[in-house]
Amino acid sequence: MSTTSALDSAYSNALGSAISSSTGGSDLGKEEFLQLLVTQFQYQDPLNPMEDKEFIAQLAQFSSLEQNMQMNENLENLLSLQQQQTVIGAANYIGKTVSARGYGISWEPNSTGTGGKASTVDWATGEDAASVTVNILDSSGSLVNTYDLGASTAGSINTFKWDGKNSMGSFVNKGVYTVSFVAKTEAGKTTFVDTQVSGVVNGVSNYNGVQYVRLEDGRTATLDNIREVVAADEATEELTGPDVINVTDGKATVVRYYVPQEIRGCSVTITDAKGEEVYKNSDLGVHSEGTFEYEWDAKDSEGNGVEDGQYRAQFFGIDADNNMVAIECVPEDVN
Repeated sequence: MSTTSALDSAYSNALGSAISSSTGGSDLGKEEFLQLLVTQFQYQDPLNPMEDKEFIAQLAQFSSLEQNMQMNENLENLLSLQQQQTVIGAANYIGKTVSARGYGISWEPNSTGTGGKASTVDWATGEDAASVTVNILDSSGSLVNTYDLGASTAGSINTFKWDGKNSMGSFVNKGVYTVSFVAKTEAGKTTFVDTQVSGVVNGVSNYNGVQYVRLEDGRTATLDNIREVVAADEATEELTGPDVINVTDGKATVVRYYVPQEIRGCSVTITDAKGEEVYKNSDLGVHSEGTFEYEWDAKDSEGNGVEDGQYRAQFFGIDADNNMVAIECVPEDVN
């Protein structure tokens, strides 16, 4: 066998051995690369040794390979660390009420099976819609019920509250369901519907590199879809902050809120100390940039007077691009 043939055979054997001893993939690591390089040195023709330029080039390839592998390992470690830090940071949301873009709706039947409690979904259409329907889907994607919500004006924030019934008129089982809105203009064109959910966070998780917050009723929302952290659940503690409304003898204190840009529509939601919705008004009208006052009449959505105590006000607006805008309450000394 000639020197060249011996080199080819040894190189081929070394290549097969290097690949078979790797992690099972077709890519060579630095150990396999070094094995091939040493084998090449052992079987080179002594009368025609490897040229120094070729040798230096292969050493440079080996060095570059090692650096790239180390860089990839460092990047993977950095990504893992960032994900861990994100989850740790998201833990600060636990016990607080958040608002986020989402499509989940929960149903909690009562003990007698004659009713129950459902979460709400705020929604707004991108254009004036002649018809809006909402479909309720279960966890398997099967249709549970469909509701006709009528027409909608672009810029108005609406709230959908499910009655917990299926298409046969029976109450469904406890669980988390999905809402799917379909809105069409007068011309029959489908238009975008922006949806938002809210609830108290009781857990955070990381799945396939995506961070989630879990709400008390079982719904989830991705961390990057959170629009606002509304308030901590302080049912047994005194509420503080510029968004707090104190009701005494049936009269509510005034809250002030700042609108950062011109908006086409504005809504306010009043919640009690437990974070439960008490009142909602989605027709506060157009606002320019500035600070405004809101005085609640201390009545719930049914027109009944509420109990004396502390409540929170949360405001949202719709901008020119039909996106929801979070609006902050401000102290009296802020203009």
